[in-house]
Amino acid sequence: MLLEAAASEAIGAAWCERVDLEARRPGEIHADLILGKAAELAFSPIGRDQLMSLALEKGVRDAGSPEPLLETSALPVERPVIAKRVFRHAPHRTSETEALVVRIEERIARRLGRDTRYHLLPQRMRQEAALQEILWNHPAIPAGDDVRLAMLCSVPKLLERVEALSGDWPWRLLTRWLAPFVGRGAS
Repeated sequence: MLLEAAASEAIGAAWCERVDLEARRPGEIHADLILGKAAELAFSPIGRDQLMSLALEKGVRDAGSPEPLLETSALPVERPVIAKRVFRHAPHRTSETEALVVRIEERIARRLGRDTRYHLLPQRMRQEAALQEILWNHPAIPAGDDVRLAMLCSVPKLLERVEALSGDWPWRLLTRWLAPFVGRGAS
């Protein structure tokens, strides 16, 4: 259900992006711009960006198609093949994984708002970890093997961060209040 909700969100965002580009760039050039953005997002190790890339591309190539953005029951044969290919890459650097977790956390925090819904951050990060785990070896996403490896490596780090955020309320409020002063998480 999480995957379907995230795919639906990506389709809606892609539609808004298309409408915006069509309004600003009349003619056929908007299709090239959309495909360019889709290609750029394909390099992102964030699962929602992978879905947005698929949605943008689908919106240009077969906009009226009733098929879902992503087949939720990918063939079991394809996933192990992708996993084997990804595991051939060198180990992923911890610093890159930690930077990815910080990017995901900051993106979620921006969506939630500064102070109003901070208590939802651990729940949303847990959802992102689940989405990363579902998508990293999904055959439909356009990610390369190195991006897929980053997605896979981010799952345990995201869950560690969820546990850290789920600690005592006073400390979480204090760290959120101090974030702008120490530079982490400041927007």
